[in-house]
Amino acid sequence: MKIIITENQFKSLLTESIADDSELRDIIKNYESTVVDSKGNHYVFDDKDSKTPKTFVSNNKLKKGGTLTIGWGHTGKEATIGNKILNSKAEELLTKDIIEKENIAKKVLFPKYDKYPLYIQRVLVNTVFRGEAKTSHEWVKAINSGNWSLAAKKYLEGWNIDFSQAKDPRYQGGVADRMVKNQEAFIKYGNELKTKKPVFDSVEKGVVWGKDKCLSLILSIDMYKLSQHPECSKYFGVEKKMSKEHEKLLKISNETDKPLNSKIFYTVKPGDTLSGIASKYGKSVTVATLMKLNNLKSDNIKSGQRLKIN
Repeated sequence: MKIIITENQFKSLLTESIADDSELRDIIKNYESTVVDSKGNHYVFDDKDSKTPKTFVSNNKLKKGGTLTIGWGHTGKEATIGNKILNSKAEELLTKDIIEKENIAKKVLFPKYDKYPLYIQRVLVNTVFRGEAKTSHEWVKAINSGNWSLAAKKYLEGWNIDFSQAKDPRYQGGVADRMVKNQEAFIKYGNELKTKKPVFDSVEKGVVWGKDKCLSLILSIDMYKLSQHPECSKYFGVEKKMSKEHEKLLKISNETDKPLNSKIFYTVKPGDTLSGIASKYGKSVTVATLMKLNNLKSDNIKSGQRLKIN
């Protein structure tokens, strides 16, 4: 049996966060300022300093009145005057910040977050990352009511920002550019919802949807179809990240002993070991494989570290 799944589909089965999503990380890095030296070390800087590159903050006299920042938008305890960190630490802090912001998006702001496509999840996490999303905001209320065209309109209202800069190459990567791109994502998703065809058309009327047919949907990872059909929902917990049938799918994939045709990454959690991580991915992934892929000289790993799996 040959099973083909996309990288995003596989991620949805194995992770609880999009902190490993390379596109989201690149989006945040593109819009967030950082100050590094020739070796790639990140320095603390003042985010209201207009100089390019921004002045390294080494004492209170250099501070310009903004927020002390390090890495890509990180303002935690590491952002103290005079501090600097390795790039690997900056990546770790970015992972931590994304997880924190995504949890706010999921649990506080957008109750249907897990049902949205990945490109919308990226946008929503990005708005939380930048402090633009509040439960009182009209655009947030519009999203939660399913009115994406209204959300797109309201999203740009009330800001003292020249949004005409978004189409100007001179301001590429600026706040206006980022927010207009987010607005365009809202419009795109709203249009997709309007044109989406019913999942079960007339050809399938009268079909008896038993366990075997529902299982065939799971094995093809057509989770959207599955979630739309009450007979399948009855058989399987489609709201769960990893149902028993998902586990069965992974077991089948592992038993074929064929590598997956997509790049997979894993963020180390407290208590993880290389052997434990390898065991999650079947026979094709070993401790030796992980060490080689990640240029590790020993099997010592730490929480927040991002590992290549294949």
